[in-house]
Amino acid sequence: MNDSRYRVVSFRRPSDSADAEVIDYLRSKPLNLKEDYSETITSTLKKHWLPLALFSSGLRGEELRQIGIWAISQLEAQISMIRRTCGIAPDPLVVTSNISMQASNIVASDSLSVLGITSGDGQISSTDEEDEDHDDDDEFLSSQNYQEMSDMKRMFGWDNQNGG
Repeated sequence: MNDSRYRVVSFRRPSDSADAEVIDYLRSKPLNLKEDYSETITSTLKKHWLPLALFSSGLRGEELRQIGIWAISQLEAQISMIRRTCGIAPDPLVVTSNISMQASNIVASDSLSVLGITSGDGQISSTDEEDEDHDDDDEFLSSQNYQEMSDMKRMFGWDNQNGG
C-alpha cells in the first residue's frame, strides 16, 4: 500500500562494502543511543541536509539561521568525536570565528554558494583585503570551478533564485 503521507527510503549495499560497515555499525546502536536505526539515519540526514533543503524550498531569515546553527553544532560535535576517536589533532589553520562569520554571511545572502558569497552575476565576491592577499589566485575562478559551482546551485534548486 502506498501512503502519500510517508516517504519510504530503501537501498541495498554489498555486504563486503564500506557502506555495509556503516549500516551494521548504525544498526548496532552505537554509543548506546536510544534511537532506533531509522531515527539514526533520519537524524544524520537532517544534520547534513536540512538547512539546504529548507533554503531550497524558500525558507529565509531567523528560522533558517537557527536551523543552520543547530546543524553546524551537531556536525562540529561529530567532527570532535571523530578527531578524538581517531587520534587526529585539530587543524591549527581552522579559525572557528572566521567560519561562523562566513556562515552568517552566506545565510544572510539571497544567493547562496557552497564556496562563498556570490553576487547577482554569479561571480564570487570578497573583501579588498582578501583581493590584495590573493591576486595570484586566478585559478580559483577558472571556468571549471565556476561550472562546478553552477552545477551545485542547480542541483539544490538555487539557480531558480533571483532569475539565475
